Amino acid sequence: MNHFKTMIILGCAVFFASCTQTVSAPKEDDSATESSSSKKSEKNSSSKEKVSSSSFAEELDEDCIGESGNAWDGTTAKDFACGAGTKLSPYIILTAEQLAKLSFVVGANETEYQGKYYKLGADIILNEGKIIDDKGALVADSSKLHKWTPIGNSSIAFTGNFDGNGHSVSGMFINTTSTHNGLFGNSSGTVQNLTVENSWVSGGKNTAGVVAVLRGDGIVRNAKNKSSVIGKAESTAGVVALTSYVYSKKGIIENCGNYGFIQGEKLVAGIVASSDGGLTIRSVTNEGEVEGTYGVGGIAGHLGSSTDLDEAINNANISGKEFTAGIASYFGDIYCPANKIYGSMSNVKNVGKITGTNYTAGIVGEAQCVSINEASNANDIVGNKFSGGISGHAQRAKIDAVYNNGDIFGSYDVGGIVGYNEEGVTSAAYSTGKVDGDSLVGLMIGYNYNTTMADYYYLEQGEQEPFGLNNGGGVATPKTSDEMKSEDFAELLGDEFVYDSEQNDGFPILKWEKE
Repeated sequence: MNHFKTMIILGCAVFFASCTQTVSAPKEDDSATESSSSKKSEKNSSSKEKVSSSSFAEELDEDCIGESGNAWDGTTAKDFACGAGTKLSPYIILTAEQLAKLSFVVGANETEYQGKYYKLGADIILNEGKIIDDKGALVADSSKLHKWTPIGNSSIAFTGNFDGNGHSVSGMFINTTSTHNGLFGNSSGTVQNLTVENSWVSGGKNTAGVVAVLRGDGIVRNAKNKSSVIGKAESTAGVVALTSYVYSKKGIIENCGNYGFIQGEKLVAGIVASSDGGLTIRSVTNEGEVEGTYGVGGIAGHLGSSTDLDEAINNANISGKEFTAGIASYFGDIYCPANKIYGSMSNVKNVGKITGTNYTAGIVGEAQCVSINEASNANDIVGNKFSGGISGHAQRAKIDAVYNNGDIFGSYDVGGIVGYNEEGVTSAAYSTGKVDGDSLVGLMIGYNYNTTMADYYYLEQGEQEPFGLNNGGGVATPKTSDEMKSEDFAELLGDEFVYDSEQNDGFPILKWEKE
């Protein structure tokens, strides 16, 4: 679903006399997460180290300095490889020492480097060798690793434009209890087109693989995390730990993926752990297992008001306790007046198994005054109170064009679509999974309170009812398996659904899911 196309041509710096040397061609984003071979450079007769023209395919100025392909020696370069920091002539970073310089000038709040453009010209190796194993465990000798200082900190944000140019940063090692941990600790600028891989990031509040805190209208685009992220406090994620709302500015996270192991305590997720509002999320995926205790989601932990999420898939197992879900553990605003929608979620799918206690679901654990459109769950949900294929608890939410194929387990308020649905509007939904619990258990909704409903269908399963308790009107219609596996049933559900006998065991799918 996510096609990351980041072929970006690196122009010659216009302020130099000629462009005779070259730098590695940017990889297509789909392959940017794979480790590339080390690139060596040659030295000419001068004291400067030149980039080898035989190893690279893009043009750089002849005065670019730095030998790429070597592991970091722990020092900080005096200069970037070349460039003027402008959009047409960005500062080029070829070595780990030059990346460390960026961390230094941002942390030192040096005004001449604020708001500038930076671009990687090669893969960066902060520590060589295998840092984590295939399961995400730290296997390197930590006493011999150089510790990375994030770009930006709790009081100073990166304000420029950082283009990874399809390259990777590997071997990053952070092991602390302090806040703002990641390749970037704090950013209100743009971070894009890179992969953080084979790294270990362990920290306190606001810890992530790529950007710890994204402020205001900051952007993270085409970024992947393939590293282990361990949080010892609030807000832990693969890509962005926290987005911070600033003066009506809306941040953007798009075309991003997490493939690493994520473990934390409160608010833990594959893509973004916590947002206090004003955020757009587009085309994201999680492939890494996520573990936590409170507010655990495959894509997001908590999503605040004025958040729009479009196209998200969770393919990994997610485990937590209170508020656990495949997409977002909690979505909306605690202040939830009638007829007010605070955010929207569309084109989302959960494929991983979800295990939690209260407020456990395939899509959203708790949904407050938000819309959920074109969503599906394909795996089992194991919870306690308020468990559902789409939402554990939905209050004054609008839910449209959804389905569940997973089995749902809980204690009470357990439903194939929603565990406890109150004062909302729901339409065009079907569920085929088994639903089991102790009290208020329904094949569609556990407890339905004062909700407007239309076009609800469920797979007939003996004498089991569609509602544990229906206190507010609306009906659901039973169907046989053969009836559901038909073009007529897909048409009955509405325009968002299609029939495809090769997908979903013949049950209708959403149009956006069609391969």
